[in-house]
Amino acid sequence: MSSPFTLQNKAFSGLVFYGSLALVKTAVMSEWTGYFRVKNRAFANLEDAKMFAGKDKDKQKESLRKDDQVERVRRAHLNDLENVVPFVLSGLLYVGTDPDPTTALWHFRVFLAARVLHSLVYVNGVRQPSRMLTFWAGLFTTLSMAYRTIRAVC
Repeated sequence: MSSPFTLQNKAFSGLVFYGSLALVKTAVMSEWTGYFRVKNRAFANLEDAKMFAGKDKDKQKESLRKDDQVERVRRAHLNDLENVVPFVLSGLLYVGTDPDPTTALWHFRVFLAARVLHSLVYVNGVRQPSRMLTFWAGLFTTLSMAYRTIRAVC
């Protein structure tokens, strides 16, 4: 019996590709947060405020504030961290059951699309139920892989 964890296995190579994209997307969210912090002059730390607001103490104090756009990106990033890690781990376990490659690839594609859309919807304040639907699409994809994995070993 050969290992399913080889790039010749379409399911595993798909997980490597789509999982890597999901992880990169999650990492980029912190850069996006930094961009909006600088753009909106909304810093969480005095040293950042000093760096970007200069020596003017009043401007530094004004810069130590919460900003809705920054907070939206931060919450979207946190939501990615809460969902991408379980997806990758569930995906690895799922691939270990040697699933149908086409079904596995659809799981991976749907998850990535859902997470990208979730971030865009969240950051841009698109009305509900848009964010909820994109969240559920990603969550149900991960739960589907977990269910199929459990079913394969029981």
